[in-house]
Amino acid sequence: MIDLLPTLFGLLVGFLVGLTGVGGGALMTPFLIAVVGVSAPTAIGTDLVFATLTKMAGSVQHYRQRSVNLEVALFLGLGSIPASLLGVATLEWIKGSFEDAAVNSIMITIIGLVLILVGGSLVFRIFMPERWMRKRQDVWSGEGKMSRRRRYYTILFGAMGGYLVGLTSVGAGSIMAIILLLLYPLSPAVIVGTDIVHATVLALVTGLAHIASGNVAFGLAGTLLIGSIPGVLIGSRVARYVPSKPLRLILAVMVTVVGFQLIFGGH
Repeated sequence: MIDLLPTLFGLLVGFLVGLTGVGGGALMTPFLIAVVGVSAPTAIGTDLVFATLTKMAGSVQHYRQRSVNLEVALFLGLGSIPASLLGVATLEWIKGSFEDAAVNSIMITIIGLVLILVGGSLVFRIFMPERWMRKRQDVWSGEGKMSRRRRYYTILFGAMGGYLVGLTSVGAGSIMAIILLLLYPLSPAVIVGTDIVHATVLALVTGLAHIASGNVAFGLAGTLLIGSIPGVLIGSRVARYVPSKPLRLILAVMVTVVGFQLIFGGH
């Protein structure tokens, strides 16, 4: 009975990730801190292990569907993976420099700020003017090879998002998707697929770093996965029948409210 609530929440989060492609870390990390009661560093590390295994199935499916641009994912990873390890190192520095209570307070505030950023980015993605996006193609295979400037931008923005993921476990999906929308003429399916594949590799590497730092509760991660894996599969199947924009808007509001509650909740 003790494990029922995390399993049910894992089911909900998995369902939302399968349905909309976003919402994993932005919902799971605050839940682990506020409801389950684990420390902020443990919540961050456990969420990244959870996210890796949850998104892995989605990555395989998108790769089979040929809805992944590996070149774009590669250049995102060149920036995000080293920066995510820097984010983990920053968290370890905070852990070594302050008492446990202060560490929790500092990290909860940082996570709250990132959640507000993620909520805003989700709203921006929903209402982004079409003229700001690169011209769409049904499939963009990259015949025209990425320019050097676009590669640099991809690495730079990937590094920004990767640092936030390493430090807080939040922001991979929503922030990276906006970068893809602004920089590349990818179809919506390829944006989702490329984003999920990149996020899976990023979460794997960062999760391993958090495991090495002792920030993962493996039993809790397993309990969450019991719910999340069927949730992702169900959400992915239902996605074609459900309009995603209203759900993303609801998620954006929820994430923003949770961010403000973490900051001003008197921790």
